[in-house]
Amino acid sequence: MVWKICLFLFLAISYSDGRVPSGPLFESMKEHISKLQREFNTSQPDVAEGGSIFRTHLKNALWSQAHERKILLAQMISKYWDLLTNLNSTQNPKDVRNLVEVLQVYKESYSESLKKAKDLIEIAKLPMDNVKIQRKAITEFYDVMLEVNKEEVKRKRRSRRHNPSVPMRYKPNPRG
Repeated sequence: MVWKICLFLFLAISYSDGRVPSGPLFESMKEHISKLQREFNTSQPDVAEGGSIFRTHLKNALWSQAHERKILLAQMISKYWDLLTNLNSTQNPKDVRNLVEVLQVYKESYSESLKKAKDLIEIAKLPMDNVKIQRKAITEFYDVMLEVNKEEVKRKRRSRRHNPSVPMRYKPNPRG
């Protein structure tokens, strides 16, 4: 199960970058993941309890845009990297090291998206019951709403441009 998730993540990452994994690299990674799967007994029924961890997010339509997907994949890469670098008792340290190296390459190429994900997490963790945070937030409220308004105007313009069923306003010609 774990190797399938890792493999799916690897394919999603490769696909989103427009790169197709090369045969030997892909087979090597699959082999390393299979060894980890056996070591962690992922075929046990308790692994399936509660559903998947990452696949549900990857299948979610909210993450359909390429730039949004990169943010999600960057966070997943980071979590897999954390998982593999923190494995202490593994029977296959060489396999783990090889996987960490591959993930490090992707982590570097997705670093900008990872920063975006961390920004989102930082904002989500803001303690809005803190008086000082509330005061700062109120100070910035109008500026944030200006940005929201700009994005809404852009979105409406794009949808009008791409939706032929929305009639264009009739503008009379002043010259007759």
